[in-house]
Amino acid sequence: MENLTDSSEELIDETGTWLSISDLMAGLLMVFALLLIATLAQLFQYQEQSKSNRVVIIEEIQKGLEKAGIESKVDLETGSLSLIEGLSFSNNRSSLDKSSRQFLNKLIPIYSQAIFLNEKTSEEVLHLVIEGHSAQGEGQGRAMSLSLSRAEAVTSHIEQMIFAYKGRFIEKILPAARGNLDADTNLSVVQNRKVVFRFEFKSHDLTELVGK
Repeated sequence: MENLTDSSEELIDETGTWLSISDLMAGLLMVFALLLIATLAQLFQYQEQSKSNRVVIIEEIQKGLEKAGIESKVDLETGSLSLIEGLSFSNNRSSLDKSSRQFLNKLIPIYSQAIFLNEKTSEEVLHLVIEGHSAQGEGQGRAMSLSLSRAEAVTSHIEQMIFAYKGRFIEKILPAARGNLDADTNLSVVQNRKVVFRFEFKSHDLTELVGK
């Protein structure tokens, strides 16, 4: 009888212990689930704010371009600006002529004002990529170097200009280049000798939230 009582107590203790561990695990799982939901909700909020900032930047640029009478095509997703007119280069040349310099004098302040409209828009833009291009047949085997020289010519002129937020603007510039294999077959040779302006926007992911 005494042995039966002892066995019952041991069974109750073991059962009670298992129930406690099960309850603890269920509680922890619930906490993790709530944390995950809260993190994903915050990430979604960050992404929506980021999208809103990008729209503001691009709209500001479009308004500025229209006001200045500059014809262009703007990709609303990337902020990539393809100039219809304004910047032109001679065959196998990277130097800017007088009209190109005057054009940049109108264009760059518009970009600077849009990027530094407020702190949020400024933080949204990691880099302003200034990407040089070349036409098929240019460069004599050194088309990439020619394209980069065109991007650097634009960057060099910007460094000599005077405009609002110049110092902060220059810090965001990233010269880049494409070879003539990337030339757009829908454009003329002259139109492929170009420079494209595009944004590299800040990305929002879980690592950013973990760091907060």
